[in-house]
Amino acid sequence: MKRIIFLSILFISAISFMQVNAQIKLGVQGGVNLAGISMDPEESGFDTGTRTALVLGGIINFDLSPLLSLQAEPSYVQKGSSVDITQIQNGINIKGEGNISINYIEIPILLKVTFPTPQIKPFLVGGASVSFRAGDAKLTLDKVTGNGQDVTNLIPAEDKEQTMKSKSTDFVLNFGAGLMIPVSLLDIFIEGQYNLGLTNINDESNDDTKIKNHGIQIKAGLLFSLEP
Repeated sequence: MKRIIFLSILFISAISFMQVNAQIKLGVQGGVNLAGISMDPEESGFDTGTRTALVLGGIINFDLSPLLSLQAEPSYVQKGSSVDITQIQNGINIKGEGNISINYIEIPILLKVTFPTPQIKPFLVGGASVSFRAGDAKLTLDKVTGNGQDVTNLIPAEDKEQTMKSKSTDFVLNFGAGLMIPVSLLDIFIEGQYNLGLTNINDESNDDTKIKNHGIQIKAGLLFSLEP
């Protein structure tokens, strides 16, 4: 049902793009994604945190009115989380530090509301996106200690980097706000956006743990008008 709803949103938005005689703007954006994952139930000795990652992409903006526009943002987005693993084996306290990396090609379709204030214009965005996994999901350990001593070099390479089974598609809700400065045919903007994954991306057949993406994107970019 969730997939049908999201595909319907994307389809309706695409039809709107074709039907509306609107001013078109193209742009680029980039920034950081403060990515994380949620796990239900949480696993003892396995703690997740924030992975500081990249987001890079383009923008296609269709003005519907002085206040409203539809915006597509095809992007490359790095997601995942930092991880801290604690285990006791044969009386040895083992701790591992690393990250989970899951990268996506993401296609958000957003409704944008721009407030007509002079000079600096605040705006709000909201909508949905579909994400396609780009490459394998990886669990990488950067440091391993045993009873406080660094034993990273003693860990086999196949244990320090493990491939995780992850679903190839994720569906996401997007909410954000920002500030835009128009300069002739150019709009300069900075934006913060919260992304909430709706899909259980865990694809391990014998694991019932639900894993979902989330993140806060902090981006800056440029929009260029195609019309004078």
